[in-house]
Amino acid sequence: MAVPFPAPGTTILVVDDERITRRVAYRILSEEGYRVFEAASADEALSVLDMAHRYIHLVVLDVVMPVVDGVSLGREIVAHWPGLKLLYMSAHPAEVLAAHRLDDLQVRFLAKPFTRDELLAKARDALDRRREPRVSGNTEGVPDHG
Repeated sequence: MAVPFPAPGTTILVVDDERITRRVAYRILSEEGYRVFEAASADEALSVLDMAHRYIHLVVLDVVMPVVDGVSLGREIVAHWPGLKLLYMSAHPAEVLAAHRLDDLQVRFLAKPFTRDELLAKARDALDRRREPRVSGNTEGVPDHG
């Protein structure tokens, strides 16, 4: 499947506590022409976003991370930078994702391990979407696509 070359200057932040996953994503995305930042934790991600949010178009974040999980981080990102697009990823089964409040099948999601084509297609799809899902008022942390 051919994925269109990214627009010049398209930047993605990859947030994952596993170094190997960050490095694989970095390599795939950068070889495709994206500028890529990495963060190993929610704190690192927020620091990068504080400094460079104007230049970041997409945040790819792991759901299950120590200290602050990806869903909580995603809520904080959307609260501070509502125009930023998110793509969640995880290798965990649905039960674990539900425990982290990611049980909406409409959310942008990438299963790990992922292939080059899967990552690029999901990133392109997320970047092409017009708006980020709202956080529902009745279910904390679950995106509402209405």
